[in-house]
Order: sequence, then C-alpha cells, then structure tokens
Amino acid sequence: MNILIADSGATKTEWVLVHDNGEMEYYHTDGLNPYFMSTEQLISVIDTGLRKAIEHASIDAIYFYGAGCGSEANKEIVRNAISACFTGSLVYVDTDILAAAKACFGNKPGVACILGTGSNSCLYDGDIITKKIVSLGFTLGDEGSGGYFGKQILRSYFYKYMPQDLRHSMEEHHDMRLEIILEKVYKQPTGNRFVASFSQILGEFPDHPFIQEIVRNGFIDFADNQLTYFGDITNQPIGFVGSVAAIHKEILGQVLSERGLNLEIIIRKPIERLVQYHLERRES
Repeated sequence: MNILIADSGATKTEWVLVHDNGEMEYYHTDGLNPYFMSTEQLISVIDTGLRKAIEHASIDAIYFYGAGCGSEANKEIVRNAISACFTGSLVYVDTDILAAAKACFGNKPGVACILGTGSNSCLYDGDIITKKIVSLGFTLGDEGSGGYFGKQILRSYFYKYMPQDLRHSMEEHHDMRLEIILEKVYKQPTGNRFVASFSQILGEFPDHPFIQEIVRNGFIDFADNQLTYFGDITNQPIGFVGSVAAIHKEILGQVLSERGLNLEIIIRKPIERLVQYHLERRES
C-alpha cells in the first residue's frame, strides 16, 4: 500500500510518498490554504508541483494536514482538489494543528501548538482534538507567529525605532520603499506570506537585544491569549512545532516557565514524526 502524507502551512507543503516496501520520496510545493486559494489554484499547484513528479507511483491513500482546513467546507475544497489530481485514491483531509498534535505526542495527550507563518493551539487526548483555539487568522490573531513578528518588524522599521544595524540589514536584503511594501501587503493575494517573510531577521539576529525583546513579547502574547483559553493546563505537557519556536526555544521556555507551564517538546518540522505515526498504524 503506497501512501502520500502532507503537512501544509501557509508558505509551503511538505509531501512524503511512502512505498509499500518502506522506501520514501520527499517533495515540496507551495502552501495550499483554501482561505486564500480557489479550487483551481489548488489543483494547479498540486498538478504542476507534485502529481507529474510522482505519476510513476499508484497512490492508495493520501493524508493531508493543512492550514485553513478547520471547517468541513474548506476540507471539502482541498479534498476535491487532491482527488482531481489523484483519481482513485482515498483522500483524508484534516487540520495542521492535528498534525502538530500527532507529531508532538503520538497517542498520548497534551497541548499542541504551532508557531509558523501563523499560530494555533489545541487540547489533544491522544486520538482527537478535544478543544481548539478560535482561529482569528493573520489580521486579528496569529500571536507569536512569523506573520505576527513580520508586522512588528515592519512597524519598527517605518516608525523608525528599529536599531540602525537592523535597518541596514533590512535595506540590504529587501526593497523597503513604502509604496512597494504597501502594494504587496494590501493588493497581492499572499500578503500574509509576504509579511511573514520579514520575520526571517529574527533568525539572523537571535542574540540582538531588540530582537529578543520582540520575540519575548510575542511569546507572552501567545501564552496569555491562546494558552489561557484552555484554562488550567499547568499539569499538561505542551509541545510546539515550527521554526519560530525552534530558533527561540530558550525564550519560549522562559515565558512558559514563568507561568508554571510544562514545555515538553519542540519540533521544527513535524513531517518526519507524522510519517512515523502513520507507519505505525499501517503496520498494526
């Protein structure tokens, strides 16, 4: 039985084709988010970026976990797009936060969180999500995410309170003309990705006091808004997936420790552990 497993965020999708003999093939496409893409756009990305590359293999089942797949309507949009590209395959679609929970805890309970381009969190009982944070998206929510930090970086640059050394770095790597930035933020279809791309400077200058202050404040915002949503979780293990959490794990650990919370695991990329989760169930 050949299976295809995907973990999709706002920016990119990681795919792993697992052959019945255990051999694995890895692929990448753009992120597939039904909030920002039509069925036709989803089909185009899957067809050109993946289907043609793996048309040598028959796919029995596809397990897709993605951002924007919280509602049944959005799951159906993604399911239809995948089915159009892989006719005859069984297609399962669920949320990226369930993928994070499975990657962090397998069949054990815990609080699973995502800090990627966007942010999310949930209570997981070892099988299903029992409670999930209300998703307010890029504009109203996503505390502690790449999109959140990208907005802080851009604001500090244009309001001129960003330190000069960081300003120079921004100007070396980006076209910082205000009219260009506003055009891409407000008139392009993937403004959220564009804004989140500016959070890369957090990883380039992780020890800079200004960066550390921004990161700490963002993690405080995440903890005090998203994690308090679940009530008393002081006795529960908490896991994170995403590069933002992985790069700044010390600050994240400090913020959680100050609130009596138990940070158990941080996974930069959940796809490997997600594949293992499905392989264990295929063999059982």
